[in-house]
Amino acid sequence: MKSDAKRIFSNASSLFILQLITYAISLAAVPYLVRVLGPSKYGLVIFAQSVITYFIFLVDYGFDMWGTMRIAENQHDKKRLSEIFHNVMTAKLMLGGAGFLIILIFIASVGKFREEWRLILLSFGMIGGQILIPSWFYRGMERMKFIAVCLVAVKTGYLILVLLTVKTEADYVLVPLANFIAYSLAGLYGIWTVYAKFGLGFSLPVFSEVIKGIREGFIYFAKAITDNFAKITNTVLLGFIAGDAAVGFYGSAEKLMDAVRAMLSPVFQAIFPHSRRTAARSKHEWFIFIKKAGTAMAAFAAVLSASIFLLSDFGVRLVLGEEFMASVPVLRMLAVYLFFFSINNIMGVQTLVCFDRGKAFLSLTLAAKLLGLALSFLLIPAFFEKGAAFALVSAEAAYSLFLFIYIIKSGLLSDVRRSGK
Repeated sequence: MKSDAKRIFSNASSLFILQLITYAISLAAVPYLVRVLGPSKYGLVIFAQSVITYFIFLVDYGFDMWGTMRIAENQHDKKRLSEIFHNVMTAKLMLGGAGFLIILIFIASVGKFREEWRLILLSFGMIGGQILIPSWFYRGMERMKFIAVCLVAVKTGYLILVLLTVKTEADYVLVPLANFIAYSLAGLYGIWTVYAKFGLGFSLPVFSEVIKGIREGFIYFAKAITDNFAKITNTVLLGFIAGDAAVGFYGSAEKLMDAVRAMLSPVFQAIFPHSRRTAARSKHEWFIFIKKAGTAMAAFAAVLSASIFLLSDFGVRLVLGEEFMASVPVLRMLAVYLFFFSINNIMGVQTLVCFDRGKAFLSLTLAAKLLGLALSFLLIPAFFEKGAAFALVSAEAAYSLFLFIYIIKSGLLSDVRRSGK
C-alpha cells in the first residue's frame, strides 16, 4: 500500500508540476492572440479548433481508457505490451484517415467551412500529432512524466511559433499551423520513447485484434464524446448562430478555466490505474482509498472553483483586456461547472468505470449531455455566450445528480460497504 501511494504521489506530483508549466506556457499565448486578432478572428480560430475536437475524440476513440487499462494489466509483459501498442496505433491511424475524408466532405458541403477551408485543414493537421503521442501508453505504465514532457514540448513550440509568425489580424490561419508543427514534432518524440525508453519491439498488427479493440473501446469512445459533446457543440453553435465575436468571448473564458482545470487532471489521471487495480482486488480496499482521495479532490475542486468565481473580473481584465469583459459572466458560470466536473469524475470514472459499470455510465452521461444540448439550442439564440455557459453548467449539475442516484439505487455503495464487514 505504501509503495502504491508513493507511486501515485510521484506520478501525480510530477505531472501536476509539469502540467502547470505547460498550461502557463499555453496561457501565455492567449493575451497576445486576443490583442492581435481581436474577438472575431480569435473566435474564428476557436471555432475551427472546436470543430476539429470532434475528430480528436474520433482518433482517441476511448483508447485513453481502454488502452490504459490493457497496458496497466500487462505492465511486465513486453511481448503483450508491443502487441497492444501496435494494434491501438493501427486503429488510431485508420480512424484518422476516416476523419480526414469526413472533413473534406464538410468543406465541400458547408458554406462556413468552405469559406475558411485553409483554417479548417490546418486545424485538422494537429490530428497527426494527436495520433502519434501515446499518452494512453504512458498512463497505463504509470510513467506520467513522459506525457508532461510531450505537452511541454507542444506548448513551448506552439508559443514560439505564434510569437514569431502571428503579427496581424490577417495571420490568424498561422495559429493552427503552429499547432500542427508543434504536435507533429512532439508526436515523433513520443513514438521514439516507446521504443527507446520502454524497450518495445516492433509487432505486426493483427487485424482481428484491431477490430476487437475498436469494438471493446466503443463504450469509452461513446462516453468521451457524449461527455464533451455539449461543451464542444456550444462553441460550434455559437459560431453558426451568434457569430465569431461571441465565440471569442466564450472561448477565451474557456481557455482561462481550462488552465485552472489542468491542476485537477493530473491527479485524476494518476489515481485511475490504482483505482482500477484496487477495485479488481478488493472492494473494501477501494472504498478506503477512494473515500480519502475523493474527499481531498472534492475539497481542492471547491477551492479552485471559488477562486475563479471571485477573481474572474480581475483575471479577464489582466489576461484578455478590456475588449473581452463580456467573458466575465461566462467565466463565473464555468467556475461552477469545474466543481461539478470534478465530482463527476470521482463518481463516474473512479467508481462506475472501475467496477465495470460502463453501460450505466454511458447511459447516464448521454442523458445529461442530451439535456445540455437541448438547453444550448434553446438558450444560445437568445443569450449567446451566456446561454452557452448556463447550458453547460446545468447539464453537468444534472449529471452529478444522475450519478449519485444510480450509485445509491443500484446497490453499488451498499455492496462495497458490506464487503468490509
